[in-house]
Amino acid sequence: MILSIAASLALLGARPPKRPILHPMMLVPTPQHVIRAKGGFNLTADTNIVFNDAAPDDRFAAEQLMEEILTDVGVRIEPTAEKSRRAISLVRTDTEIAPTEFGQGYRLTVTPTKVTIAAHSSEGIFYGVQTLKQLIRANLTKNSIPACTITDWPTLKYRGWQDDISRGPIPTYGFLMKQVRILSEFKVNMLTLYTEHVFKLKKHPTIAPSDGITAEEIAELSSYARQYHVEVVGNFQSFGHFRNILKLPEYSDLAETPSVLSPALDESYKFLGDVYSEVAPAYTSKLFNINCDEVSGLGNGPSKELVQKIGVGGVYARHINRVTNLLRKYGKTPMMWGDIALNYPDIVPQLPKDLIVLPWAYDGRASFDNQIQPFTKFGLQFMVCPGVSCWNEIWPNLDNATVNISNFVRDGAKNGAIGCLNTAWDDDGLNFFNDNWFEFIWGAECSWKPIIPSKRIDPDVLRIDRFQQYCKAFPGVFYGLKDAGFSEAIIKLSQQRTNAISGGLRNSAIWRDPVTTFAKLPAGTQVQPYMNDILAISFTLRDAKAKAIHNAPTLDYAIYATRIAKYLGDSMAAAAAAQAGNRTPLKTLSGEVIELRDWYSDLWQRENRPWWLERNIAKFDDLASRVQKL
Repeated sequence: MILSIAASLALLGARPPKRPILHPMMLVPTPQHVIRAKGGFNLTADTNIVFNDAAPDDRFAAEQLMEEILTDVGVRIEPTAEKSRRAISLVRTDTEIAPTEFGQGYRLTVTPTKVTIAAHSSEGIFYGVQTLKQLIRANLTKNSIPACTITDWPTLKYRGWQDDISRGPIPTYGFLMKQVRILSEFKVNMLTLYTEHVFKLKKHPTIAPSDGITAEEIAELSSYARQYHVEVVGNFQSFGHFRNILKLPEYSDLAETPSVLSPALDESYKFLGDVYSEVAPAYTSKLFNINCDEVSGLGNGPSKELVQKIGVGGVYARHINRVTNLLRKYGKTPMMWGDIALNYPDIVPQLPKDLIVLPWAYDGRASFDNQIQPFTKFGLQFMVCPGVSCWNEIWPNLDNATVNISNFVRDGAKNGAIGCLNTAWDDDGLNFFNDNWFEFIWGAECSWKPIIPSKRIDPDVLRIDRFQQYCKAFPGVFYGLKDAGFSEAIIKLSQQRTNAISGGLRNSAIWRDPVTTFAKLPAGTQVQPYMNDILAISFTLRDAKAKAIHNAPTLDYAIYATRIAKYLGDSMAAAAAAQAGNRTPLKTLSGEVIELRDWYSDLWQRENRPWWLERNIAKFDDLASRVQKL
């Protein structure tokens, strides 16, 4: 049985297991090896940041460090190529520090007289600087950082995130750059944008909305991300989830079902060839996600005879091979969701040997081996794909996502995964990306240093121990806050979904009829205790925003989630009053909905392009109208 965060932490405090000793410094992700020493290094105006002038990447890392020191300490320390007596030195080594074939390792040494970041590669220098930034941001005493030696490297080569840009929100270019800046600070190094129909194609101009992504934007984003050592991976849905294209009259003849491209038609591959001719070259990465998930209904359209002849598995494998061949001319290695191959195991041995499989699952189960081992048996490379449990939610389900991410990555690393792709989906088009930093960075924590199974210690205890340390560190490393109150508040907000008043914190609860819903609540349900919890959480988050040194605007999204949660309580209180003969609270509820609508619109425009916003605003307007009629 998987315990909730609260129950797990309570259990941990009640027993005295032999647990690994965690270093007391606030760092995310947790380094591989840390040795503490006495004293610290003082950041003063006579300190210099010294780097190799022949390495432009190292200059960029040095400038990031300069900005961190200026923000947190108030001292400007200019990068220089000249040696200095009291220096923070970025040093290239002849040998790789990390015991891995893909590099990215570094050694950070802090003494009372100097700081040295040594690495064999520019990635290692960059990641060493990110750790030093966190020593400054979350571990500073006056102007001194603690003396230590940190030897560090990633366990997984790829540590990525996916932003769904096809179910409503299409991020602005500026917000995509913000994602890169923030997540690269936590050593995440891969981004893919889930794309169904929003790439603006010159050969097929009617498919994408006017606010779609362009090839020029992708090329510019790839170049921008490269300096942060983030690889932007190509993406285009190439089989299922084709509804937005097939519903257009000029493409309806390509349908197997209303949402699946037919694998029996040569015209389907001509269309995909056109798409790849524009999309594939826009991405410099050699990796390309063809997706191809959830293709139920094969054999119900033009492929009926083909399915009868070679089976669903045979048709699916044939499609993957044809798509892979279309991408070969662009030098791409295909990536593919693993769900169909799991359901039809005969597919697996027919897949291209260089294909990277993406097994996905989003529940908090104890083991994910059965999602992985059907592919490792045939020697296929794979990345595990957990999720942040945000879709259709007012606030992400942290209890579920925390277990899903840590256990899936753990089992992936155990079975030889080359990476982790942590996913956010926008199924109803209502969610904000800014709600998801806590779980995306938990993914960074787990994929840099997965929680290794132990025969001596219960796996739940290992995970809880790491998560407890993460909760302590997150407010400092993300916001520059000095206490862990923020983590406790957002966990408590997530756990309000167990209260009947909250409607499970599902987005659908926002649109419900208050009077009808109240009548169905369990007998004895009390609104006020729920409201007290929400108001206390909101106060903590507002206080955190007032004190945050970094990323403070992201807190507006968590605060808005508490405001939505408060509305759910207000609506039940108003329904209770109406049942008692007082309809005045219902009259004020309509105005509250309008206030939420306007706030939502403002938050949307900070992240996203205008497309789709009017559909979400219409939901608020409809709710306000219905409440007013009550």
